Amino acid sequence: MRLTLITAPTNDPVDLASAKQHCRVDHDDDDVLISSLITAAAQYLDRPSGILGRAVMSQVWRLELTGWPENLALPVEPVASVVVTYTDANGAEQTLDASAYTLSAWPSYATEWRFVRDAVRPVLHDSPYPVKFTITAGYANAAAVPQPLKTAMLMLVAHWYRTRETVVMGGVNETPMAFDALIAPYRRLV
Repeated sequence: MRLTLITAPTNDPVDLASAKQHCRVDHDDDDVLISSLITAAAQYLDRPSGILGRAVMSQVWRLELTGWPENLALPVEPVASVVVTYTDANGAEQTLDASAYTLSAWPSYATEWRFVRDAVRPVLHDSPYPVKFTITAGYANAAAVPQPLKTAMLMLVAHWYRTRETVVMGGVNETPMAFDALIAPYRRLV
């Protein structure tokens, strides 16, 4: 199995003006720093390897497999669309008809892909990754991102802005408990 980011998000869920307001910054001296903290916070939450285990802003991923799965937990959420292509026995690229499979989604769990009952699995070419899933996932735009996620990002940006080091006198500098409470409903469980 191989997972590759094809199209990264083109913007962040929160903008500079909102972050500056949340941080109570009324000057432009730290705009570059705050912008970089916004991007870092988005990436901390985002993608299959992020703390949420899901896509925040719209992005496209390619999952390549060595054969047909019986069922497959897709690696990014929320799934907007899936296109399945494969290399047939003759070496030609084909698109699997969408009527041959179903997608099942439940809150906090991975969207599951599976063939419909009695679907004929096309014969595959003997190549390393003949099956490819192109998955578009994430919220379409910043307005569609749930407010708790945006608030958590703003809290994280403010926390990092105020505390530039990971260790301060007396111990480790941890994120506020409210941050964990805000993202908990959006964490992917499986």
